[in-house]
Amino acid sequence: MPTEVNATFVNGNFKPDVPVALPDQSRVHLTIEPVSDRRTAAVEAWAAWEAIQARLRERPLHFGGRRFTREQLNERRMRQ
Repeated sequence: MPTEVNATFVNGNFKPDVPVALPDQSRVHLTIEPVSDRRTAAVEAWAAWEAIQARLRERPLHFGGRRFTREQLNERRMRQ
């Protein structure tokens, strides 16, 4: 039965963070995926959001063009 366990790589060996109920010398299949620090991920996400906001302050998006009604949009589509 598959079990997910976090572990730390120390001196060439994986040390599980919690005890694992396996007999000694058991062979297992490992898929290595680094565990990201949630705090670091949150800080990076916040920095990205602030960068987007700064970019929009420097070069705002202008939507001041002509606004079409639904009927006008349908008429334009029907003509094409």
